Amino acid sequence: MATGQAIATDTKSPVPKRGGVNGSGLSYKQLRKALKQGQAHAERQEWAEAVKHLLIAWDAMPEDINILTLLAHSLVQLGVRDKAIAVLERALQVHEPNDALIDVIQRLAMAMDMNEIAVKLGEQLIVMKPDEPLYYVNLATAYSGVGAIDRSIEMLQQVIPHFPDNANLWNVLATQVRQRDGSEACYIFYEEALKHAPDSAVILGNYSHARLLAMEFDESLKLGLQAIRLNPDAPEPRISAGQLLFLKGELAQGWEHYEFRNDQRRTSKQTQHYTHKLPEWQGESLSGKTILIAAEQGIGDEVMWGNFIPFLSDQAEKILIGCDRRLVSIYQRRFPEADVCAYADRMISGYRYRVFPEIEAKMASGELTPDYSVKVGSGPKFSWTNLEAVQPHKDGFLVADPALKAEMQTRLNAISEKPKIGLAWRSGLMNAERSHLYASIEVLGPLMALSEQVEFVNLQYGDVAAELEAAEAMHGVKIHALEDVDLKADIEANLAIMDCCDMVVSSCSAPGIFSMSLGR
Repeated sequence: MATGQAIATDTKSPVPKRGGVNGSGLSYKQLRKALKQGQAHAERQEWAEAVKHLLIAWDAMPEDINILTLLAHSLVQLGVRDKAIAVLERALQVHEPNDALIDVIQRLAMAMDMNEIAVKLGEQLIVMKPDEPLYYVNLATAYSGVGAIDRSIEMLQQVIPHFPDNANLWNVLATQVRQRDGSEACYIFYEEALKHAPDSAVILGNYSHARLLAMEFDESLKLGLQAIRLNPDAPEPRISAGQLLFLKGELAQGWEHYEFRNDQRRTSKQTQHYTHKLPEWQGESLSGKTILIAAEQGIGDEVMWGNFIPFLSDQAEKILIGCDRRLVSIYQRRFPEADVCAYADRMISGYRYRVFPEIEAKMASGELTPDYSVKVGSGPKFSWTNLEAVQPHKDGFLVADPALKAEMQTRLNAISEKPKIGLAWRSGLMNAERSHLYASIEVLGPLMALSEQVEFVNLQYGDVAAELEAAEAMHGVKIHALEDVDLKADIEANLAIMDCCDMVVSSCSAPGIFSMSLGR
């Protein structure tokens, strides 16, 4: 996820000039060196190195508020949130909170998707230190996290005239405008940000993301590769570059970048820790082996990448599938020899831990002894390295339940004898930014003009009653909905309905992926 958030690295601690060892075993010369190196690495955003030196300094000066604050901040940037929480707890035990400490806590709250708390902390920081532009940057980011984008933009418009040369403020304004008004509206603000900080990997990465959303793929990749050269470890430009390289057919290079989607510095909504502790499959022969295929991302992505599961099943002695609970019966029908289990997620210290209870219980008892695990999105990376290699499995992938399909066929036949087109026009997850990526009922007129020849069947999950009414009012077309079917919860019913349609027209969202995975 691209972010407008900037990084404050100006927290300093006074370097002792002479005196004793303070019980740490360090000379003050050694302490001065560790502290200065920690600060220097933090300023260069080299967080792992910063932590290494700051831990030495903290051991010698365990109550120093500035060391505590900078150490916690560095741990947050590394994604080691539980360690950061421990340091912050120590700091709060011995110190009254100052603005630098509250700033770190606010960043941690945003990393843990606790945006309501982040807003309150950010507003407190502005009161405590109204002349610090980075606090406005982070407050704007927190506002967008709770959906208050208008409020964020209004605040930034008032603040930027006081700090007109601050690239971070222009960057976060561009990000907010992109989310509210679409990509093209934000370009002028990213250009202004780059005028003040032309070598900022954060700004280049965000600008690349905006160009990607506008489907300006070549320009997006150019900006993204610039960002990667400046900061090779940042996950978001890498992920975008991977997706763009996939689009260009450069799959082998795309996989290298796309693997950064698992970087633990990303938020708990974007990644997870697995509890199975199995070695990650690196393309070794699966002959005679058992492999656990682990769910990741949303259900649409899970099914999209799952198109490779039949090939893994061909290669391995046995496959184990950990998946969304809505897919369990579907995978059991398609892979009757596999152990299939729904995952359960647990949040601990700001991390999402993903458990496959039945499979892991059998592992603990010795009933199952898997050799490897692979995240479902990484399954194809050793085989699908060029476009020619990407082929459907000879036996297909998903299969609708025959009895349920027969029931749905009867219901659709009762509408009329016309061909049926299943229709899903947007994602189920809509916000200000995503609204620019999908169709609305208003723009479906040309498709609705086919209503004399076909019937439309609703595949759009969620509360769409108002949109169905709007389609009839605007276009004079009824999109038929099977009102007793919960399209979001009942994927079996989704597949059965789709398999009865003559065609499915969908946005790039879960219904389209389900349909393609049926071969529809």
